[in-house]
Amino acid sequence: MKKIVLAIVGIALGSSVCYAQELTTENSPKEKKLEHHIGVQMNELIRQVFNFNNSTASNLNNPYLIVYSVNLAKTGWGLRLGAGYTRNTFSDDDGVTKRETDINDLNLRLGVEKAFKLSDKWTAGAGLDGLYGNDNDYTNSVIRSFDTTTTKTNSKVTRYGGGAMAWLRYAISPRVVIGTETSFYYQLGNQQQTINITKRNNSVPSRPIVTTTSTIDGDVTEGIFRLPVVFYLMVRF
Repeated sequence: MKKIVLAIVGIALGSSVCYAQELTTENSPKEKKLEHHIGVQMNELIRQVFNFNNSTASNLNNPYLIVYSVNLAKTGWGLRLGAGYTRNTFSDDDGVTKRETDINDLNLRLGVEKAFKLSDKWTAGAGLDGLYGNDNDYTNSVIRSFDTTTTKTNSKVTRYGGGAMAWLRYAISPRVVIGTETSFYYQLGNQQQTINITKRNNSVPSRPIVTTTSTIDGDVTEGIFRLPVVFYLMVRF
């Protein structure tokens, strides 16, 4: 009888231990497999708040306003995306010269990167990007004098390229990160420009209106090294 009781107690204890282990496994947090970062450029905000009118914040050459990356938590390898779109329409008229300008620029990049954890707060990374850019700009200028000269300029530039980049980030909190980056990109492209110039003689109305048209169709190449002067405010999740 004693042996039977001991056997029952042993089975009960064994079942309790197994059940407790199953509960612990089910209730334990799952290991994070991916780490996401999404951010926006914050230099313009800094310039507005602190009124840095002559700072580098107002003369940036980094067109990627929004960035996103997703990395494997264990290895640090991941994909990165950057995008920037500029639409700016403005006009001015001083009584002699009237000018209208429409800027429509798009920049995209997609690449791979490797992230390195330097400490609990600091991380760094390096990678390679592929680039695409498209600029479509229009300007209409009218100069009023004895002759009225109207100049209409349409400019389209399409670029492809790639290059290497590196970044450094600091975690303000587990969810909020500030980062900067540097890169060297090389791009090839094609520029198409059409310029129409129309002249009207106001003093002699009978004179014909003369219009001349010139076009530019050529290749463009550029290599740009961007210093780490752009700061991104990011959310990590």
